[in-house]
This record gives sequence, C-alpha cells and structure tokens, in this order.
Amino acid sequence: MTNAIKFDSPAQRWEEALPLGNGRLGAMIFGSPDREKIQLNEDSIWSGGYRDRNNPAAKENLPQIRKLLKEGRAVEAEELCLESISGTPSSQRVYQTAGELQISFSPSGIFGHQWSGIRGGALMPGFGNYCRNLDISNAVHSLSFEYEGVVYRRECFISASAGVLVMRFTAAAVLNGAESKGKISFRASLDRGVFYDRKGNIYDTAFLCRDECIPFCAMFKVVQKGGTQRNQGGFISVFNADEALLFLDIQTSFRQTDYTAACLENINRHAGRSWDELLQEHTNEYRSWYDRAKLEINGADKIVTYFNFNRYLLISCSRPYTAGHSALPANLQGLWNQHMDPPWGCDHTININTQMNYWPASMTNLAETEMPLFDLLERIYPNGKQTAQVMYGCRGFTAHHNTDIWGDSAPRDYWIPASYWVLGAAWLSIHIFEHYEYTLDKKFLEKYFYLIKEACLFFVDFLTDGIVSPSVSPENSYFQGKDIVSLCSGCEMDNQILRRLFETAIFSEKIINEDFTQGRGGAENAGERKGERVLSSADAETFRAILNKIPKPKIHSNGCICEWNEEFEEAEPGHRHFSHLWALYPGDSINKDETPELAAAARKSIDKRLKADGGHTGWSRAWLINFFARLGDGDSALENLNTMFKEFTLPNLFNDGPPFQIDGNFGALAGITQMLVQSRKRYSDNGFNVVLDLLPALPKEWANGKVKGLRAKGNLEIDIEWKNGKLFSYKITNRSETEVSVLLGKDQNTSSRENISLAGGKVFTG
Repeated sequence: MTNAIKFDSPAQRWEEALPLGNGRLGAMIFGSPDREKIQLNEDSIWSGGYRDRNNPAAKENLPQIRKLLKEGRAVEAEELCLESISGTPSSQRVYQTAGELQISFSPSGIFGHQWSGIRGGALMPGFGNYCRNLDISNAVHSLSFEYEGVVYRRECFISASAGVLVMRFTAAAVLNGAESKGKISFRASLDRGVFYDRKGNIYDTAFLCRDECIPFCAMFKVVQKGGTQRNQGGFISVFNADEALLFLDIQTSFRQTDYTAACLENINRHAGRSWDELLQEHTNEYRSWYDRAKLEINGADKIVTYFNFNRYLLISCSRPYTAGHSALPANLQGLWNQHMDPPWGCDHTININTQMNYWPASMTNLAETEMPLFDLLERIYPNGKQTAQVMYGCRGFTAHHNTDIWGDSAPRDYWIPASYWVLGAAWLSIHIFEHYEYTLDKKFLEKYFYLIKEACLFFVDFLTDGIVSPSVSPENSYFQGKDIVSLCSGCEMDNQILRRLFETAIFSEKIINEDFTQGRGGAENAGERKGERVLSSADAETFRAILNKIPKPKIHSNGCICEWNEEFEEAEPGHRHFSHLWALYPGDSINKDETPELAAAARKSIDKRLKADGGHTGWSRAWLINFFARLGDGDSALENLNTMFKEFTLPNLFNDGPPFQIDGNFGALAGITQMLVQSRKRYSDNGFNVVLDLLPALPKEWANGKVKGLRAKGNLEIDIEWKNGKLFSYKITNRSETEVSVLLGKDQNTSSRENISLAGGKVFTG
C-alpha cells in the first residue's frame, strides 16, 4: 500500500515509532501491547522566554573587522568577531518534549510499573498476530494483537478540529469477532522525568504541569463503557471495561493565561462525543488537505509512499491554525522531538533548514502550511530591528543563522563558519514573494511587503560597495595561506540572495500598485494606487542602484561557480552545503535555457563536491535531488533519491541527518515534485509570464504514471499523465481570476515552448 506504513513488531527505539500531529500537538507511538509509550510534543514548549542577547560591542568593532578582512587578515578578524559580535549569552532557547503518556495494559488488572523490578516486566507474554499501522490517507494510527483468544485493538488520531489526541481501546473474540466484554484494563499516567513541578488528579482527569520556563499543563481523561475507574496519584486506572476512550491535550502559557483551565475545558468539551463522530470530523478535515494531490508511478510504490508520507508530515506539523490557535512553523524536527536538550536546539535554522521545510508547500498544493513561517518572521521583525540598530547601526531588520520561538535575531553559538551570517531574515523574506507567485494573493503580498522592504533597508546601510562584510558562506571554510578560515568579505550565496531580495522588492511594488500590464497586451501602466506608494521613489531608485553593485556569478578557473568573491581554495571540498548554487535551487536565475554556461558550471560544482564525498547528510542529499531536477537530469535525481532511501532514511521514514532532521523529508518531497513539474515567473517592464515545464526531469525508470493537483506559479493547478516516458495528457487550470501568460514546455527540451494565454478560471488541456 502506498498510503500506509506497517510494522509487525513494536518500536524498540524512537526512530521506529510512528508520528501523529495536528500542527500544535505531536505524538510518537511505540505500539507496545503491554507497556505502551507515547512520546508527546506541543509546539510552544521551549526552554525559556525571550532574552536581549545583542552584543553592544559589535558596532564599534565592525569597521576594524572589515578592515582586517580587506587586508587578508581573516584569522585576526575572526578573533575580534568572536568577542564582539557573538550573542551575549551565545545560546538561544531550545524546543523540548512535553514528556510521555505511559500505559500499562493487562487483562488481569495487575500492572506493576516499569521501575518495579520483576513486577515491571511483560504483562502479556506470548501475544501474537501483531500489526501496527499508520494510515497516511486518514492520519490514524492503529495496532492490533491477539492474546488468550482475544483480539485487542488500539486506534489513535490527533484532531486539528477538536485540538485533542483521542485513543480508543477495544477487544473482540478471535473466533467470531464479537465484542469481548470486560477485557479492557490499563493504568495510564504522564511522565517527564525530573522536569516537571506538579502532578495529580482533578475533576476526573490526570495532569502534569511545568511552572517554569514556558509553563504548560498536559492532561488526559478516560471515558469508558462498563467496568470501573480509579483516579489518584496522577494515575487513571481502568478495570474490566468493554471499551475506553482516552482524551489528551496540552496547553501552554504561550497561548493561554490559565493553561490548566484551558486544558480541562478543551478535554471536557469533547469527552462526551462518540469515537465515530470525532473520527469522521477528523478525517474529513485532514482529507481536505491530503486529497488535493495524488501521485501514481508504476513500479515505484516506495517513492509514492514516501511522497505521500512527506505530505502527511507537512500537514501534521505546520498548520495556519489548530482549533482556533495559530500554530508555529516546522522546526528542525518538524514537531516531533524526544529530548529536553535536543541536537542543535531543535530550533529554526535559517541558513537553509527552515527554508527547506517549506520548499514543497505551495508546489504540492499545501500553500497554507507556510503561513506559520510568516507569523514567525513577524515575530523576528521587532527583534531584528533592534539587532540591526544596536549591533550594526543600520535601519531595517536582520537575523542570523538561527532563531527560536521568540524570533530571536542575535547570533547564536560561537561557531565562526555559521554564526555571523546576517542573511537569515533576507532569505525568509523572499519566501513571501514566492508564496505570492504561487497564489497570486495580492492582499497577502500587501500585508507582508513591509518585511521585504525592511530586509532591503538593512542592506542599503550594511553593504560596502555591494558586498556583505563580514560574512561566511554557510557553513564552509577556505584556506588563507596555511590557515583555515570562514569569515569573508562577501560570498556567492550572499550575492544571489540579495539580488533576488532587491528584485523582489521592486517587483512587489509594481504588483501592489498595478504597474504591470499582466503580460496581456492591454492598457498601459495603471499608475499609482490612491495614497502613497508602498515603496518611495527614492527607495526604489536606491534599490535599483544596489542591484547594479551586487556582484554577478563568476566561474572559477576550475570551471565551477565561485563560492566566494575571490578564488579561495576550499578547506573541505566535499562540504555538505552547496551555498554557492542557491541561484540554481531554490532560486532559478541559473537555468539551462537562459544561462547555459552558468548551468554547466553549476553541474561541474556538484560533480566536484560528490567526488569528494559531498551530500553526506540527509538534507544535503535532498538538495542534490532538486539540483539535478533543475538541470533536467532525472536519472541522477532518482539516483540521489535512492541514496536517501539507502543511507539517510530511518525505519519510520524520517530523514536521518544524522540524527533525525525533517528538512530532508521536505527537501526530497520538493525534489520529487520538481522532477515532474517546474515553474518560474519572468518579469519585465511590460509584465510577466509563467515558464512552465511538464516532465522536465523524468527518470527512465518512471516510464508510466500520473499526478493530479500539483501547483505551479501563476496560481495554476496541474494534472499530467505519461506513458512510455512521454507526456500523454495534461490539464492546466487557472485558479485565479485574471489571465495568465504561460510559456509551456512539454518535455525536457526547454528550447521549444508553446505560448498560451489562460483566462481566469479556465482550463487548458492536451
């Protein structure tokens, strides 16, 4: 099945457990028949509140750091940078687990405990016919097993509509399937090691609370048919029930003043409802997302399952709302983190990883899942303005290579290859325009344009002759003489991001003020809107002047794209980052048909990295899939996808960084999609059009298949079918109200495209 993940034994480690989520609540279910463990997350449980970490020494030392770099004294510049630009303190807040729901299940009603010596052992030895299953198409986890002539079944989902986790326990006779009465007995409690402050029972619920850091309350309640129930000591024990429903919620002070009362109220709101009603509501809501796109590839069930699972993960960990509450964006592990002090803080790493999480959102028809990212960017904004002013004496706003729940914008860590990079907010701001290009939602662009403008204003003040200094090429190093250094005066990734950022500001201004003729050959420019322009004439002129100063991509004497503004020798030729290829993907200014020489140099850069064992992390390998797709090399894209399965995929299909990072899942999802459909928008003073390519990187092994519901820029929806490696049929639907001009390519030959105009709401087939 391509819509399910199945195991025939319980999970022995976290990487074998199966994930559920509704954007806010997350669970990893291990599936033990007798000692069930469900690891829990709530997306706003972090280690503490906001701190002003801006280093006041930065501004006065910035000129000297720049001078040292200009003189080729990077080692000295790094020493000064470490002291004067590092955050004070250097660490940001970290994302934490909410703990575990532990369930001891035994028909005898004698449970012991996991810490109880012999009494903590197996409660149901000799169980058989075990199966646990994650139904991706309905977002429901189930497990079943047989014990002493009875089939026990446990089903679980996390409802986005109700905002609660719901679990059902049932039992039936093996021989005839009839309900086995009185067979459900278990004891449940919440645990978080030593990291909680209160535990107990109130109003027929059991709870666990943390009163420090970001305070929260986790709470559950059991509603049963038949038998008896006992509530005390933070436990709920059920004896000889015919059936039982468990309801769980977690609320925090990030969203609720009285988080304990909010937990209790939400659970009680739904505890009187039936399983069938809640399940139907949940599946209807979930499938309104999941059913938007469908992929079939003959003979490639593994890839289809992976495509479906990764869309499932995005729906489950990033929602524009969850039961009335705005959700947080997917972090380094999406939503699912088992640690109190996780690797890299399980934060929002914004020099690629957070951005990679959202590469597939719009193109796989899940554009709304990106909205929490823009909420986070708005939280970064006031902090980033302070960082820009206090540390650098600049207008606008900035952020470095990491942020947290509070939108912290100061440098994190003392890691010279990454910490002092100032383009985090700039890259995130580009996502605003990308989102607009897919949706053509002008109100959205108007709402968030100020972030694009303010990101530009920072660099108007910060740049020196179009160069970012100090900077790094994340997270690489180079030789300066015998020394290995990272700090530099500008790099190719900076140049590529800034060109796109300033172009985005100029294009956005035209769109908001309706200066484009929309490429339809209609009336002349519509002129200004009523009131002031969103970008002053002076700012627009300045932005254009900046664009002319930013260095364009250069080809190194070795035939590759230059990574830095000078021809430095890489200290790590097989580095996991491909920062200098940003314009190939996720950017699109390097491409086969418009910049063939640069595309060839990009390919040589990729081959050089791979020969030196590059792509040695899961997310890095996912980036490679997208590169090869953009270069029209479907067989190499598939080869890298297969390498991901072999080397960087855990038993539960999570991406193995190592350790687990969800960006690899989402990067691979974008890559699979890019192999089938690619789009970009091209702007000129006369308007814009969409360059749309169908099957631009189809591998030979994917000879027959079809996909429905993918999205392209211009608010286009795409259905295609192919046979014997060739396009068989297609349908392009214009989901907007305005006409869209499309340059349509029907195979990998980008030199031959058909020019079509698609009226609002119309369908074009072939």
